[in-house]
Amino acid sequence: MDTTTFAGLGCAEPFLAALELRGFHTPTAVQAECFEAGVQGRDLLVQSRTGSGKTLAFGLPLMHRLSDERHPQAIILTPTRELAQQVAAELRSVSARLPIALLVGGTSYEPQLSALRNGSPVIVGTPGRVLDHLDRGTLDLATVTMVVLDECDEMLNMGFIEDVEKILARAHDAFQTYLFSATLPAPIASLARRFLKDPHKVQLGESGGVTSHADIAHTPCLVDEHQHTRALVNFLLLDEPASALIFSKRRQEAEEIAEALREAGLAAEYLHGDLVQGVRTRIMNAFKDGKLRYLVATDVAARGIDVENMPLVVHVGIPMLLENYIHRSGRTGRAGAKGTSLALVGFKESRILTAWARRGGLALDWRPVPTRDEIRQARMRRLAARVGTPEAPPRMIGLARKLLAEREPEAIVAILLSMIESEAHDGFDIPEPPRGGYGDDRRFYGPRSEGKPAWKSRSYSDQKPAPRADTRDGGRGRFKRANPKPGR
Repeated sequence: MDTTTFAGLGCAEPFLAALELRGFHTPTAVQAECFEAGVQGRDLLVQSRTGSGKTLAFGLPLMHRLSDERHPQAIILTPTRELAQQVAAELRSVSARLPIALLVGGTSYEPQLSALRNGSPVIVGTPGRVLDHLDRGTLDLATVTMVVLDECDEMLNMGFIEDVEKILARAHDAFQTYLFSATLPAPIASLARRFLKDPHKVQLGESGGVTSHADIAHTPCLVDEHQHTRALVNFLLLDEPASALIFSKRRQEAEEIAEALREAGLAAEYLHGDLVQGVRTRIMNAFKDGKLRYLVATDVAARGIDVENMPLVVHVGIPMLLENYIHRSGRTGRAGAKGTSLALVGFKESRILTAWARRGGLALDWRPVPTRDEIRQARMRRLAARVGTPEAPPRMIGLARKLLAEREPEAIVAILLSMIESEAHDGFDIPEPPRGGYGDDRRFYGPRSEGKPAWKSRSYSDQKPAPRADTRDGGRGRFKRANPKPGR
């Protein structure tokens, strides 16, 4: 079989025309691996990272197998409403008239009930809302012949696996199952053994489930935790990436980081589960459309955010698991584009990240926090590049001639540059992390002089403060005051 084109795979019209219209000529690896087995009705067990084209990997076979009958035929479960909305949009981009019932929380029941009453053949939803409809009797899975579990490991992390099992138990026994997961921890492997029958297995990551990040530069920075937000401001001011997705561990932290970025003159918003759906949708659309430069989000809220050519992902503190770090970082460096994953870590997390790098085969390129002087110099270089553009705005020519007639050219340029410079944030002065107080058996972790991160031979005890003078009274275990009060 020719897997170099969608036509060679056996993809039929009108899907071919829709793919051509979107500029999709060549299937990704996961799409090529899944198509034939999926169309034949085999179960699929697929290990592939976000951004690999997995939605069409299950979507194309699924749509080829749909009949013209108006009743539920396929159900796609996702961990978050954002991902469900993204999956529905992706399917509609290939089959515009495909009736889809989108069953997610945080939105009105009426459109969902209307779609179900009209007999939508495809249902896309989150486990909680789908189970809710099953319990209400507004959804019946008796006619469902295909079930997709998308980002199954994330559903496990969010505590949805029990709901998923309840949904599967209420579907017809002979359904075809597509299980997609970036990693395959033991509970997911157990789920696959219970519900998948002789699956076609596709594994596109390295052994152990960690997918290669060949196009992603991993650039961690060792900085005290209470300085993480200030360090982030400095990095964004120095590098000025076109956009960045910034991960925080807690909802309150996401709000505080976004506020700090705005105070530094950087356009930023936050996204977390407490926001109403309308606000979440508005912020995500602004970010995807390039109208919002920086988005700070918790892991859960960031599910479903898929932005092409995003140059930077930032971890303000690393997540609990290597797999989650890999998944976060995979939002950049897609489809051959280069990307950067910046992690701001304290001492303990630097050790964890180093162990992860050895386990996952990641090359870490440690960076120091940019200084205010470096930020100013970078801004001056960018100003000089902007001034050096060949065309001057015609409407400013008259004003320029007037100013040149009154002052020396050098003075005018200096004044204008200082006006621009004064309006910009200079960043923060951030001291190096303290190296004392960790005990005599701890060694400081940091980059070697040649730039390779490793344990330095110098121990923390080499840098601890000098011990106090012995003020014990004759060795009897009682301590005298170092500065006794007068008269004693």
